[in-house]
Amino acid sequence: MINWASLAANSLWILGCSVALAALSYASWAVSERKQKLRQALRSPGVWLALHIGAVLICAGLAATSRFWYEIVLWIILGIGFLAHWRWG
Repeated sequence: MINWASLAANSLWILGCSVALAALSYASWAVSERKQKLRQALRSPGVWLALHIGAVLICAGLAATSRFWYEIVLWIILGIGFLAHWRWG
């Protein structure tokens, strides 16, 4: 039988990785088209937001799949840190 809760939890971090990879791929393409440095492309608002959304999704998914309470707490703290960094960074 399929464990739907586990499927949903693992889908979160996989989706987060996909979002982050898409943002990095777009930034790399934009750099090649505009003859910029990758650092400049990564600081654009859209890429910045996508990377942080991806990081938060990864943290949420890994917190949902963790077995021990301290792992869950650490993933949640890291996710909140990414949200704070996006908001005030």
